[in-house]
Amino acid sequence: MLKFISSIGAALTLLIATGAQAEEGPATLPYPEVTIFKAAKIITMEPGFPEARYVATADGIILGLGQTLEELEAWTRDRTVTVDRQFSRQILMPGFVEPHVHPMQTIMMLPIPFISPEPWDLPGKTYPAARGKAQYEQRLREEMAKSEDALFITWGHHKLFHGDMDRAALDRIAPDRPVVIWQRSFHEIIANSKALTLLGIGEEAAFTAAFSKPNIDPGHADYASGIIHETALFNGIEMLRPYLFSPAKVQQGLADMRQMMLENGVTTSADLAFGGFGGPEMESALFKSLYDQPTTPSRILAIPVAPLVTGDPNVWLKDMKAKYDSPKFFFSNRIKLFADGAFFAQYMQMNPPGYSDGHEGKWLTEPEELLKQTERFWDAGWNLHTHVNGDKGLDVVLDITQQLAVRNGQNIIIEHLGYSTEAQNRRIGEMGLYVSAQPNYIRILGDAYAKTGMGPDRAAQMSRLGSLERKGVPLGLHSDFNMAPIDPLYLAWVASNRITLDGNVKAPKERLSLDKALRAITIEAAQVIGLDDMVGSIATGKKADFTVLDRDPYVGGAAKLREVEVRGVVFEGIWFPAE
Repeated sequence: MLKFISSIGAALTLLIATGAQAEEGPATLPYPEVTIFKAAKIITMEPGFPEARYVATADGIILGLGQTLEELEAWTRDRTVTVDRQFSRQILMPGFVEPHVHPMQTIMMLPIPFISPEPWDLPGKTYPAARGKAQYEQRLREEMAKSEDALFITWGHHKLFHGDMDRAALDRIAPDRPVVIWQRSFHEIIANSKALTLLGIGEEAAFTAAFSKPNIDPGHADYASGIIHETALFNGIEMLRPYLFSPAKVQQGLADMRQMMLENGVTTSADLAFGGFGGPEMESALFKSLYDQPTTPSRILAIPVAPLVTGDPNVWLKDMKAKYDSPKFFFSNRIKLFADGAFFAQYMQMNPPGYSDGHEGKWLTEPEELLKQTERFWDAGWNLHTHVNGDKGLDVVLDITQQLAVRNGQNIIIEHLGYSTEAQNRRIGEMGLYVSAQPNYIRILGDAYAKTGMGPDRAAQMSRLGSLERKGVPLGLHSDFNMAPIDPLYLAWVASNRITLDGNVKAPKERLSLDKALRAITIEAAQVIGLDDMVGSIATGKKADFTVLDRDPYVGGAAKLREVEVRGVVFEGIWFPAE
């Protein structure tokens, strides 16, 4: 009885104390300062609440949405409120998501001249298209004349547009100057004799020794032709490092990459080859010098390449997060794997009948080794992003996937998916896989590959994305810069129109719907990199990231997506104009 009375007394004491506390005054409201953005229309990409006129933000996140200011009273009452009406005639969409870029590659490429089959509009410079051997060689001589670099490097050559190129041809064009040409795929470089000498591999014995490494296929570095590609490429890049990564070029590349992201509305991206160019420590320090600045209106997820993650993957991840994680540069349990070779170089592995000229594709990772890498990271609980381009390569990846133990909370993402069959797309849908696709293949290569290598039917059905939409596959669109511009609206236009450089429409049934194309640069792009709880749509609790457009992309339709202009971005509630 005494114990019971004591309990009542304690309860009464608690009630009295609570009541007294309540009488002291109201609890402090969260988010005392609120900014509300008004727009002509807010496209949320949320099916349950697809449109709004007002969005309330504070401390970098979204508090709520409404059609009127009055509807947001729950977040305005007793607070200091700023109503920003500068977008009253413009459209807000979620900040665009770029699910597959390579910042180190971007930094390397932006300072060098582009001579490619298509025109390029880059920060501070434009490059016209070059078609045919004569035009390519003329542009090459013009660009060399502008440069005083000890080693001249250019990017964009493709033999189907510009004719064959090797060491002898480059010696003829530039007999007295070191020159390196980067093939349009990025997976191949061609050096003349002066360049090989400058790089210390001018003699055959030295060349052979430089590429005699355990992970390099001997056939991927050829002294006679001066061609270095695929598994030998990163060794070649290491030799080029002093000419690619001078302090001035690195700073220019960082500034241009920031501007390119801003001009095209990208607020979130993922690095799908983190560590592959300079190692995890160097790249972390470099990227943090850009992304951790308040003047950079974007964030990036670092996804490392498999061979760099040594020891226990989860110990490696814990250590990297402890040393380098920040709100705008961060890691997660995701890994990049490689199956077959480059699509732009016709190095992808193709099932019978193969290539019309009889050449063979290449493996970046032999299937047996790919199985080991896949199982290692899957068993550690990681999500897998596997680069694969041809249908033979895809068969290998899908067969490996079927051998994995079913686990909850892990995803497998097919990266690029240059050519797949309808049967393979059915497997992708049935297995619950995601796809991060490169739509620019059909734009640049649809006509050329119909004539050489693939034939008209397979070439027309590259980037078979309409099929994936019909099967309900979550899908992101990526640039893999510089395989395509870092320009999500351009990628959406390509995927929803399928018009080649020569103006031909290829396999119209494989077009994405306009809505799916826009989802593939927002919410579904976020989903394929595991960030859809944070970005990709305009919803309460998510980051206050908005891309500001001059018009509604749904009104003009798929055909007019390229006419939509990005005015800038709101990143975590702060406005950054594009100009």
